[in-house]
Parts: sequence; C-alpha cells; structure tokens
Amino acid sequence: MTRILCVLFFLCCLTVSSQEETKKMIFSNESLPKAIEIIENQYNIKFSYIDSLIADKRITATIAPSTSLEKIIEILERKTKLHFTITGKNFVTISKFTSKDDIKVCGYIYDEEQKPVKDIRIFFKSKRTNTITDENGYFENNTVPYNSVILISAPGFRQKVLNASDFLNDNCLKVSLINTTEEVLDEVLIQEYIAKGITLDKNKINIDLSEVDILPGQVEPDILQSIQLTPGVNNPFETASGLFIRGSTPAQNLVLWNGIKTYQQGHMFGMLSAFNPYVAKEVNFSKSGVSAKYGDRIAGVVDIQSNKEIPKRFSGGAGFNMINADIVAQIPLIDNKVSLQVSGRRSFTDVLETFTYKKFSDRVFQNTKITDELSLQESKNNFYYTDYNTNLIIKPSTKDNIEINTIYSKNDLDFGRDNSILSFTDELITENEGYNIQWEHQYSDKTSQQVSGYYTKYLLNYKFNTKNVDELIEVESKNNRIQDIGAKYHLNFKLSDKHQLSGGYQFSNNTIEYSFSTTTPTYQLILDQDDRLLNTHAVYTEYTYKDPKNFYFALGFRFNHYSELNSSYFEPRIHLEKYLTKNWTIHTTAELRSQALSQIRESVVSDLSLENQVWTLADEDRFPVITSHQVTFGSSFKKKTWNFDVDGYYKQINDITTLTSGFINPINNTFNIGESSVYGVDVFLKKKFNNYKTWVSYSYINTQNTFEDINNSESFPGNWNIEHTIKWSHFYKLKNFQFSLGWMWHTGKAFTNVAGVDESGSIIILDFGEINSNNLPVYHRLDFSAIYDFKFNRNHNTNYRLGLSLVNVYDRKNILNKEIRTTNSLNNRFINSDIFSLGFTPNVSFRVFW
Repeated sequence: MTRILCVLFFLCCLTVSSQEETKKMIFSNESLPKAIEIIENQYNIKFSYIDSLIADKRITATIAPSTSLEKIIEILERKTKLHFTITGKNFVTISKFTSKDDIKVCGYIYDEEQKPVKDIRIFFKSKRTNTITDENGYFENNTVPYNSVILISAPGFRQKVLNASDFLNDNCLKVSLINTTEEVLDEVLIQEYIAKGITLDKNKINIDLSEVDILPGQVEPDILQSIQLTPGVNNPFETASGLFIRGSTPAQNLVLWNGIKTYQQGHMFGMLSAFNPYVAKEVNFSKSGVSAKYGDRIAGVVDIQSNKEIPKRFSGGAGFNMINADIVAQIPLIDNKVSLQVSGRRSFTDVLETFTYKKFSDRVFQNTKITDELSLQESKNNFYYTDYNTNLIIKPSTKDNIEINTIYSKNDLDFGRDNSILSFTDELITENEGYNIQWEHQYSDKTSQQVSGYYTKYLLNYKFNTKNVDELIEVESKNNRIQDIGAKYHLNFKLSDKHQLSGGYQFSNNTIEYSFSTTTPTYQLILDQDDRLLNTHAVYTEYTYKDPKNFYFALGFRFNHYSELNSSYFEPRIHLEKYLTKNWTIHTTAELRSQALSQIRESVVSDLSLENQVWTLADEDRFPVITSHQVTFGSSFKKKTWNFDVDGYYKQINDITTLTSGFINPINNTFNIGESSVYGVDVFLKKKFNNYKTWVSYSYINTQNTFEDINNSESFPGNWNIEHTIKWSHFYKLKNFQFSLGWMWHTGKAFTNVAGVDESGSIIILDFGEINSNNLPVYHRLDFSAIYDFKFNRNHNTNYRLGLSLVNVYDRKNILNKEIRTTNSLNNRFINSDIFSLGFTPNVSFRVFW
C-alpha cells in the first residue's frame, strides 16, 4: 500500500511539473518568429504578419502561466515596438504602429538629484491635452497617439521633448530634468504668460480654453474678457466685446471664428462674449506684428478655433449660471473618420430675472429714454440672447482634413414702459450668422495646402415706438445689413527646420446697407441711408526663419486691391527677435495695414444708446479707406519663476472721419477727415510661488486726433484715450479649489464739456468747450472668482464644477461716460447724464463634464 501511495505522489508531482513547463514561457534573446510559434501552440491562436517585419526581432521575457492574451500582447508591443491587434477570436495581426494607433504612456519625472518632482506639466501635443505629475513624480495616459510629441516643462527646468514611442519599454520611463531656464527648443513658449493655459509665442498670445485657470471676475471662461487682461488692451465701457487695442476701436479688430468673419461679438449689448467658451478650443491673439495672411482690419487679430480632433468617445458638458444655460456635445460618428460637435446656449432673462441680470440691466439700460421717464409706472422687459454652433470634422485619409462650421448668435429686446397716456417701446434685434467649409491637405512633411470658403450675414434692426393712448406718434428706426462672401487658398512650404515659406490668395464680396429714418402719421423722414458693394482681392506671402538659440525673423507682404474703389494697397510686415542670452530677448515689429469698412457712431437715432454704431463700406467721398502703420520695440526676460515684458509702440492711423470717431455731435453735422497718432508703452511683470502666482501690468497710451477745420486743425486727445492703466491679479490653487483676485485702476477717459446751453429758441443750442480737454474721475474696482472641481465617482468620467464670481467687490460707483447732447426728434431735448459702471454683481455657476 505504501508503495502505491508513493507512485501516485510521484505521478502527481510529475503532472504538475509538466503543466508548469507547458504554460510558463521563458524567452532569452529568442527570435520573435520562434517565440510566436510557442505562443501560438500554448494559446491556440494564429499570428498574421509579413516575414520581413519580424525577422530580425528578438525578445527576452518570462510569461507566467496565468498571463492573459491581452497582457502578452502588451508585453510583445513593448519588447518589439510593433503593433499587435486582436482581429478575431483566435487571430492576431502584427503591423507597424501608425499615427492612428493609441498607446499607453507612463513615466516618472526626477530632478538632477534624482528626487521626484510633482506638479510637472506633461503636454501631449497631438491632442493638446495636459496631465500633471503626482507626489511621486508619476504620470500616465492610456490613449496617446503613437507619434505624438510630448512636452515636459516646468519653471526652473529645461523643457524636454519626447515622442510617445519612447515610452514603449518594459517599465515606465524615467525622465530626468535639468535645472535651467534655457529655452533651446524649436517652439520657444513662455508658459503661463498670464495664467495656466495662456502662453506667449513671439508676439502671439495663445489661450487654450480647456486648460485656462480661473480669472478675476469670471464665473466661467470668457474669450474676450480674458484678452482684456493683457497689457495694451483697454475697455472704457466695461463690455466684453469692446476691445480697444493700443488706441484703435473695436471695429478695427479682426475677429474670426473658424475662419468666419464676425461683425457682432457681444451678448447683452456687449456685456458678455457671444462665443461659447466650451466650444472654442484655442484663441490666438495678436496686437502687433500680424501675419500677412490676415487682412481687412488695422488693429488686433482674434483668431478663434474649435476642436479639430475626432474624439474617441461621446463627450461634452452642460451647465448654467445666473443669466444663461448651455449644452455642448462631441459625437464620434465614424471611428477616427467623422465627428460632429454641436452646442446651444440661451439666456433665460425673459423668464426669470435673477439678481445678476438685474445688475446687468441697471448698467445697460441706465442711459435710455425708457429709464429717464420717471412718470411711467408699468413696464415690461422681454430680452433674451441665444447662440449655437456646429462643427463637422471629416478625415478621409491621414493627409486630408475637412471641416464644416456654422455659428449663429442673436440678441432680441422688446422693452417698454407705459401709463394711462404714454407708452414707449424699444424693439432691437441683432443677428450674426456664418458658415465655413475648409479642406486641408498634407502633400508631404514639408508641403501642405488649405482651401476654404465662408459666408457671413449680419443684421441690426432697431425701432423706437412712441404711442399716445394706442395712437402711434413717432417711430425712429435704424437698420444695418451685411452680406460677406469670401474664399481663401493658402500654401505652406517647410524649406528646412529653420526656413519656412507660405503664401496665398483671398477674395471677399461685401455688401453693406444702412438707413436711419423717422416716421410719424403725417410724414417719413429719411435721415441717412446707403447701400454699397465692394470686391476685394488680396495676395500675400511670408517667409520665416527660426534659430531658437539665436534669432527669429519673419518678413511678409500683402497686396490688397479694392475693385469698386479702383485702389490698391501694398502692406509689408516684419518681425525681428534676437536672443541676447538664454533668458533675455529683444524684439521689434513694423507693419502697414488697410481697412475698407468702418463703423459710424451715429447720434441720429440714439435714444436707446445701446447699439449706436452701424457698419459702412469705404467710398470715394465720405468714407475713405483707413490705413495705418505701426512700429514696436520691446524686450522680454524670463528666469525661473519670473517673467518680465516691456513693449513700446507708435501707431499712425490715417483717413478716419468725425463720424467714425464719434465727433458729429460735439462739432457739427459735417464730415471731417483726419488722422490719429498713438504712442505708448506696455509693461508686464509676473512671479510664481508654488500654488500662488501674481502678475501686474501697466500701460501708458497717448492718442492724439487731428481733423480738418476742427480745433483750428490742431490735435486733441481721442475720445477713448485712457492714459494710465494698472491691472494687478492674483491666483491661488488649493487642492480642488481655485481662487482669483484682480484689481484694476485707470485714469478717466477724455470728454468734451459744455460751456453753455441756449434754450431761448425752439431748438436748443449747445456751446461746447475745448474738445476732450476734460477727464472723467479715476476708475478702479476689485473682482473675485472661485471654482471647485469635484467627482462623485473617481472611476467615472463625469466631473462637476461649482463657480462663484464677485464683480466690483467694494461697489465703487465709477463714471464710464458722459452724454452731453440734444435729441434729434421734433421734441428737442437737452441730455446731460453720467453713465455709471456695473455695481457689486455676484454670479454663480454649475457645470457637469462627461
């Protein structure tokens, strides 16, 4: 019996040993074909491959008996840097990795002393996403395109550039950073120029809206308000859309949405940006040294782009604040081929008047005839705004990308007050609608092209109705319509790593009409009207040279021909940047630009004083083509956690008119042509301390206007000149909380006072003093914001955000403007009123991301 037990025990051990030998695979510098043959036998699967692909591959690995097929494939991919795809129940295909393939990357970041470094920013360029290292210096991302460039950067360390393929190793990659601030990369970026997500590359500010930190006074990201935090950008009227850039007016800025020209950028009469920040992916903003591919305007360029990548899964977000609600969805239709992004946003101000909306209403409507009529008791306010966007992306091949974009925004106001006798009603609608189709093709690594076409339509329709016991007494109306159709062809050549050449052709067909009229039961008076067409042809070319250690040079030429005006303009542009040391650069720009359309600051129909500007095209009589030339010179210094910038500039703007500059009322009702000279300096300083950072900017600007037959043809300050401006901001992050505090101070803008008022006759006559010789009181206010990010389930993709903002914390009563004029109606009245700033205004938001 003992003998039998021993035999059974021996056989059992032999069986177990045999099973282990069967399932445990040990490869020591084994050829890949032989290893595959063993795996096929063990797992009853079949590998499909080209012999030459794996012939010279060898692996060393030990695979445990319980290892799954998916894990074996991961091991093989890391050992061979080949792509293994399970194509069926018992089939695996071996191929080379392509740009469409995603891999898992993980790594540890250490300093020169091999200590782990936390809060290091890892930027995955192909997807434009970021992650941050933890306390152990560890980071990971499970879906990174195989050929993606990965940037590792942090203040005090030299930026490191890796490829995703570098992470195909047995273990997570260990990366050591060098303690230096020297920037020697092809793309020299000042990371976090103002805040996280806002970078400075040469003279262009890039805002990544998916990454941007909370900014003072913003409960949610706002594209145009974010731009206003940069030095050299002023806003005398506290609006989001009013970007006064280095002495130029908002009408002189080019604002593009996916290549579509926009003529209306604000909601609620400019108080809020008309662009949904959760749809836009990035914003490129230039104040000077603008690329030759941009035309039509003489001031800043705001180029807004939505996401161009096809998402891997259905994603988006929805939320609300105290004024509006919105929803955004990104829908992959065909894997890696087609996706659709849709969004919608609408205010609920016509249904619910929150405390935030009431504060905005006080600011917006304070200077209207409606609020001036104290005797009127009954009132109604049906106001709302809405916008929506669609973005269809089609990638038929790795070399082609097609985009079809739409944008639409609308503001609708029906505001009135009445009593038993009189009633007044303002009806105002503004609409901006645009479409764009764009095709990009990559011929090779060095040559690419872009073909696009767009259509834009803008409408402003305003009526002021006065009734007496249901009988219509008077209707004052204002209309402005724009139809802009255009196309573009752009070609880009990368001559070498340092040399690049680009060029193209642009065409636009622009029709603009406007009219001002007053209608009564007995007559209709056309105060002014116009309807004109302009075709513009433009060709341009630009050469750039980049030597990141030494020198940057960009030279561009643009030629505009305005057919109906039979005039042409040659516009050279140049940008030079010299690296004096690894921390210090100097730069200069010079440019000539032209603009064939402008806005009339009318006072013919201005009782509402909300949308008192209409667009018009240049002609050979009243509105000449506006031209400008600008030169800048500045310097930048960056060392560890310090950033310092200074930039001086001079700008000359020619062929402006009194109508486009807002001087018709203080002077007379004639057209006067003149010029504007602007010189100033912008200074920016920033310091970062771990989770806290602070930055301060100072801007000095001096704008002098000169018009024929006005002020004895001598110069005087511009209407919107704000001589000194200081912006001081703070940011602090504590775990899932972000806090931001900002203080703004500036001198009051110039205005023309009245020396006397003659009311003896039927028409009131005003005796104006010296033009813009007076200044409003000093302006200052404090803004605060906070957000909290959280999740209910760590393993779920859904994230939540709560936000709070407080505008004008100490409720400063600032004077923004003075209106001193007479009305143009038959009931001639003298108006002398102050327009005050937004008072203490809280706002709350909630958002969910999935």
